[in-house]
Amino acid sequence: MVSANATVSYGLTNNIAIQAYGDVLHGYYFHGAIGYYKDLGNRKVVELYNGLGYGYGNAYNDANPGHLYGDYQLYFTQFNYGKVDCKFANMDFGFGLKIGYLHSSMLDKNYYAFYSENGPFTTYNDNSLLLEPKVFIRLGGERLKFNLKVGSSWIYKFTNTEKYLPYSFLNLGLGLNYRF
Repeated sequence: MVSANATVSYGLTNNIAIQAYGDVLHGYYFHGAIGYYKDLGNRKVVELYNGLGYGYGNAYNDANPGHLYGDYQLYFTQFNYGKVDCKFANMDFGFGLKIGYLHSSMLDKNYYAFYSENGPFTTYNDNSLLLEPKVFIRLGGERLKFNLKVGSSWIYKFTNTEKYLPYSFLNLGLGLNYRF
């Protein structure tokens, strides 16, 4: 699945930053976060963000055929560690781990099985644990860099455990970074 996303981060002080993120195409997701970052010396940086997000998703199951759609909220903490401005190609690299509480409210219109042409349809309200590890590398100039990200997602549902949430276990991202 292809998506388009953007992140804007701004350092309010030498250690406090805010972040806004958005992802659109097949549904949407937006989050805001505030965090602490620290230069550890030797171009190493550590960050810790807390935030909340809101999204809307729509999945199609052509085997039935059916749709599953609705909104979700995410309350999260994210830890990042990396090294910036290395000598080779101004390279940045690092890893991150996001841990969160995911609440979703999804309407099942024959997604899990065929029930009816006209309903009534079931809405599943779920609470889950979300884990998202990722690694990244950026190469390029002093301000403009090409980036490659590889990440994964794991969702552990506490409710309606027999009804899986459709998501991508492995994610690959290509993009451009510009530092103002």
